[in-house]
Amino acid sequence: MTVTINGTTGIAGTNGSAGTPAVQGEDTNTGIFFPAADTIAFAEGGAEVARFDSSGNLGIGTTSPTAGYRLDVRGQAQIGDGGGNADINFNASNIGRFLIAGTERARIDSSGNLMVGTTSDIGGLGGRVQIASGGSRGIVQSTNANVRMQEYLVSSSTVGFISNNGTATTYATSSDYRLKENVAPMQNALDTVARLNPVTYTWKADGSAGQGFIAHELQAVVPDCVTGEKDAVDETGNPQYQGVDTSFLVATLVKAIQELTARVAQLEAQ
Repeated sequence: MTVTINGTTGIAGTNGSAGTPAVQGEDTNTGIFFPAADTIAFAEGGAEVARFDSSGNLGIGTTSPTAGYRLDVRGQAQIGDGGGNADINFNASNIGRFLIAGTERARIDSSGNLMVGTTSDIGGLGGRVQIASGGSRGIVQSTNANVRMQEYLVSSSTVGFISNNGTATTYATSSDYRLKENVAPMQNALDTVARLNPVTYTWKADGSAGQGFIAHELQAVVPDCVTGEKDAVDETGNPQYQGVDTSFLVATLVKAIQELTARVAQLEAQ
């Protein structure tokens, strides 16, 4: 190898190859070579392992870095702190794994699905985005053929979903007869309605007007409509506010109308 030192050129005179790099140490098949114009390549054991192409893109495990990508890594790869505390890992099964404190927290599988808190398909739905939480609960951004867009699962079984038929969106909770037992006609719905306390109010946040129910008052009459407990706080004393879903009043109101209709019919018949 010719060495030319003239103040600007540095080391020059040969391009070399993967088997015989132009710049090498005592190991003659490991070093740097120049396979093409404006291209720098790195060899180990006589084989090319990485290169900078003429656009400045770095390819590792490839001799042709993808155009437009500054870094193109082929094969298994890991990016992290070296101690397994925070890593991104790409393995030979085309799976990208994201680890925190040495534990996998999320992955992108070989089909391009994002999984958070799980390493396998939740409920067999094949959703594009799947999020699992404690207690075998999860949310799936579904690819289901029955136009369900999102499904909510407990122990891998759907307990509610959001669907769309191309025009209208439906928010549904599970209500299939196969999930129920001890089914009986509702009784005394008019009496239940009479105990309800509809109110008007203003929201403290912005002073806007509202109408509906006070959560703990409604809970005392129709518990299914309310989540949470009155005056609950978390471990630091912050309020844990109750929530209301008035859709659970529909059956009571329908039955009350039926009872009222029957009474009217009875009075008209007299």
